[in-house]
Amino acid sequence: MTLGLAALAALPGGPAMAAAGYVNNADQWNRLTPADKAAYVQGLNDTANFVFVNDDLATGLVKAARTRCLIQTKMAPNMLSDVITTAYAKNPALHSQPPMIVYVARLAEICRPIINEERVRIGLPPQ
Repeated sequence: MTLGLAALAALPGGPAMAAAGYVNNADQWNRLTPADKAAYVQGLNDTANFVFVNDDLATGLVKAARTRCLIQTKMAPNMLSDVITTAYAKNPALHSQPPMIVYVARLAEICRPIINEERVRIGLPPQ
């Protein structure tokens, strides 16, 4: 598990406080139909990338860069759901994590070049 993923998992309200009836781990994710996964990840993506007025510059930048990355890679919701499914399949350490954690970790990797391009453009160091 990456350091960022470990930090997210350790936050209060993490997996131990998962809400009943929601998708909280790989087993629940894998029970969804492909159409349900695509719909779920579309809502997850919209939520993860919504730029709030009180987001700090680096946070807002990452959200905008992830959106740009998805547009440039032409990653439709069904493809994005495959990213999560594959991450669960290839990394057993992620099985207890909700899809949002997997999404953030994988998109940080997939979109790193675009995120860093945006960071450098406004004078922040690459990650």
